[in-house]
Amino acid sequence: MADSAVMCWMRLLGLCLACAALSGCRTGRELGRAYYQGARYPDALAEFSRAEADYPELSQEERAHYALYRGLSYLAVGDATRADGWLSIAKRELDTHPETFNAEERGRLLAAWQSMGRMPGVGAYGQAWFAGAPSE
Repeated sequence: MADSAVMCWMRLLGLCLACAALSGCRTGRELGRAYYQGARYPDALAEFSRAEADYPELSQEERAHYALYRGLSYLAVGDATRADGWLSIAKRELDTHPETFNAEERGRLLAAWQSMGRMPGVGAYGQAWFAGAPSE
């Protein structure tokens, strides 16, 4: 009976350790996004900052999502200058590959874009580029 109780506690401890290990494997991008979604914007920015070193190795889609949520986080804390840089990256991706973002993300990006004084139809490269006209 004592061996059974010990084994039960050992299994429980193992399960707890496994859960802790799995939750600790989340990337800074994933944590940043979770913090953004939980309205913990300063925490989100801290995680995105820690994850920035991995940015060059990310796929184009991962970079676009990273830029979107980092830009939205900067906008949420009132730093429109930094938000503009990151949201411009996300907007360029939206302009060229709209399927990268789901409908909710597209809505957030366009709302942020407009809140910074940009028109939703204006591309990140400017109106001339978006309309297909040669730039001057």
